[in-house]
Amino acid sequence: MDNHDLRNMYTLDGIACIYPGDVLVDVGACRGIYTDFFAKRLMGTGKIYCIELNPENFENLNSLVSDHPNIECINAAISDVDGFVDYYGGQTETFNILGHNTSFEELEKEGSIQSITLDTLLKDDDKIKVIKIDVEGAELQVLRGMKDAVKRTEVILLENHFDEDWEEIREILLEEYGFTCYNIEIGTKLEMSSPRPYQCLCVK
Repeated sequence: MDNHDLRNMYTLDGIACIYPGDVLVDVGACRGIYTDFFAKRLMGTGKIYCIELNPENFENLNSLVSDHPNIECINAAISDVDGFVDYYGGQTETFNILGHNTSFEELEKEGSIQSITLDTLLKDDDKIKVIKIDVEGAELQVLRGMKDAVKRTEVILLENHFDEDWEEIREILLEEYGFTCYNIEIGTKLEMSSPRPYQCLCVK
């Protein structure tokens, strides 16, 4: 767990947004740090969607949460399409659907995997309390695929990687989806002219 994660969790606790019975979504679960954080606050109640792209990470996660009936582990890519997409990684710890890492270095193709939108995944949930998104640069695709689910979502915790995508992401979050957003690292409210924050908290 790095300092960004610690600060994000402290921020979520600070706004007291998670209660037993909530529906929480961990997009890009990796080693399950946020899933574990969510599980401790739900205390066996509610529902956690734990979504991880990399099959090896997924198997580890699945074994870790196997005794938690309220956690559903899903080996898939969350994107703006339902179907299948190529995913990439190679010998790195960065796995995504873009084909390059956040430094624009080419990644090796690993294979194809199911792709699902959050609109499809969460279609039966009346209310979603928190969606955490850390997808190694594919955050814009995730946001494009949740136009219906976002109407029932209170909080988004988003990690932003590319300046090139920030203008559209900012417009989606602030104008299209109507969130009030904050740069977690410096504690400032985001405006349409604000530069890209690495860690972004969005609340209704």
